[in-house]
Amino acid sequence: MVACGLVTEEEIEWGLASQFDLPYVFPKADEIDDEAAATVSPDWALANLTLPILRTATTLTVIVDSPTKTKAVDELRERTGLEIDLALASPSKIRELIRQVYARGSAADEDAPRPPIGFSDALDTILAVAAPRFGVSVRGLRSWVWWDEAGKVRRRPLSGDWQSELERAIRPSIASMTSAHVRREWTGELACGGVTTSVDAQFLSDESGSEYLFRPGSITTRAHAAPAPPPAGIVSEVRLLARAGNARFVFTSAPSEVGHELLPRLPELLLDPAWRSIYVHSKDRPGKLEVFSHRLSERRDAWRAELESLRAFQFDAVAVDLGGNDADWLPSALNLGSASFLSWADRADVGPVFAAGIRWHLHVARRKEGHLDWSLEPLLVRCSCASRAFINPPTECPDGTDRLVPEGARRAEGVRPTPHDGVTTRDASAWPNATHQIPRVVAQGPRDSRLRDHGRRPAHQVSREHGCGLCI
Repeated sequence: MVACGLVTEEEIEWGLASQFDLPYVFPKADEIDDEAAATVSPDWALANLTLPILRTATTLTVIVDSPTKTKAVDELRERTGLEIDLALASPSKIRELIRQVYARGSAADEDAPRPPIGFSDALDTILAVAAPRFGVSVRGLRSWVWWDEAGKVRRRPLSGDWQSELERAIRPSIASMTSAHVRREWTGELACGGVTTSVDAQFLSDESGSEYLFRPGSITTRAHAAPAPPPAGIVSEVRLLARAGNARFVFTSAPSEVGHELLPRLPELLLDPAWRSIYVHSKDRPGKLEVFSHRLSERRDAWRAELESLRAFQFDAVAVDLGGNDADWLPSALNLGSASFLSWADRADVGPVFAAGIRWHLHVARRKEGHLDWSLEPLLVRCSCASRAFINPPTECPDGTDRLVPEGARRAEGVRPTPHDGVTTRDASAWPNATHQIPRVVAQGPRDSRLRDHGRRPAHQVSREHGCGLCI
């Protein structure tokens, strides 16, 4: 219906809220109860798109993207012993709230006082993270540099003769452009360590101090051109999972060449540039010269021992691009860093991935116009015999008939799902021509009677036959 332009997603969500007699909410991050949010971990909230927003002595109010998420609600009820009150919000709004709310938990650490930094060192970091803007603030004798990193503003006090370093980096000189001015705008050139870029500059001044704002243009370097940065939402969620200690990702791409180009740079693109990372590979790849990398020997039976020997370096992150018998090297490779990105063939058997503890699927697709589409989702898989689907599956088909493949891969192959209790509304809507009967959804709690009181059918009579959640 949405694809045909008959309704919008928001209209469907409003319809769901009305049908289930639930409020449709637009909460702000600063309005959410920290105690309620602390009930669940950031990775659980992202995996289930479920966020507690208010806690009282007897109830826990939770926002979800679908009223049929009984499993997540039952888990919260069992964990807290509280009555669960549901509210609906759009999936995009919930993801945004999760990023903002759990980012507050680490704000104290991130915003703690840090030692002063020289302007040249700060500029290296600014260029490394491809900051869209940065600036210098001066108040009396105090000065600090700031930059925009994936939507978050970083600040550091400036040390040393930062004015001279700034003069050397920007042409024409700052002094010549701002002398005798309280406000000025101009376009100049930024040069630092082999990097040259145009820069739009703005200057403001009054009796208390001054502000410098710089917006770099396209960068030309002697090195290989850096890939376009991922969407800020993806970066924020990956870092959220890293702080939660659950930063293990299986990485797929379409076409596969895109993955081989991006994989070496993923730790740099998605994590803090200060993290020490290593790219482990068995074949020469285009991006290996741009990052710290290690090529394993041609003897695959020696890979495990080689990987184990690298653990002593205690890297923060690892990107792995290997083939062969994964059971021989996979656990050792993932243990090289607290965050890991594992290249995996699209639509391949992911049973070994689950056995190794990976629960997140990062996918990149290149469109015809060259644009990259990024997605980050829990690694939902389905038996290729289409008998069952799992979010936390076993490592082999429970029916003993076939392998496990990513849910997204089955969609790409055009295979219809067989009905089961684990298919979500979003999953079912991917096959609008499916002819099977999807099981009815049973909603628990006192809301059934409330629906009857409003003259509607009880929740247990709501069918998802068409995947829209509105059919009765």
